[in-house]
Amino acid sequence: MMPDLKLCTLLLISLALTQCALFGPAGPANNAGVVSEEMSDLLKPNSSGLNFPVYTKYAEVEPFFRQKNDNITYIVNFWATWCRPCIREKEHFEQLTRESSRDDLQVIMISVDKEEDVPTKMKDFVAERPLALPVVAFTDNFYDGWIYKVAPAWQRSSIPVTLFYRNGKRYFNKGQISSYRELTSLVDRVR
Repeated sequence: MMPDLKLCTLLLISLALTQCALFGPAGPANNAGVVSEEMSDLLKPNSSGLNFPVYTKYAEVEPFFRQKNDNITYIVNFWATWCRPCIREKEHFEQLTRESSRDDLQVIMISVDKEEDVPTKMKDFVAERPLALPVVAFTDNFYDGWIYKVAPAWQRSSIPVTLFYRNGKRYFNKGQISSYRELTSLVDRVR
């Protein structure tokens, strides 16, 4: 009877360790993959009780979209916790960050969840999922006032959408990115 108990205990421990290795820790630091000092400053938490920054006006997030000539590929994805296609494509961004050089790639995930949902639904979402990408909450719901500033092609479009830019090249993608291969081909458009 005792050997069966030991075997069962070992199996449970192995299973627990396997789960930790597969899913990683919940609620990682918000600066995974940050490659510039400016981005590092913008990604610092600025609201009590949250491990990501919250911005309410376009002027506060505008630096995320400003063209830079620093040989870094910037990928800015707009998503929300309630958006199923947004959630499905996250794994591709995670894989890209894992498999790319950290010194020439910056991925930023900007949530457009409602302001009242940020301290509850969004906070829980980020804490419960192993997102290893920087997350930002942007709660300016006057979309018609700022979406065209991000990209002129973004006119009354739904999410997810993703902006890619590097040096003088810029590309805007409407809709879900369905595979890692599709994501890498979009990145190649600006490299």
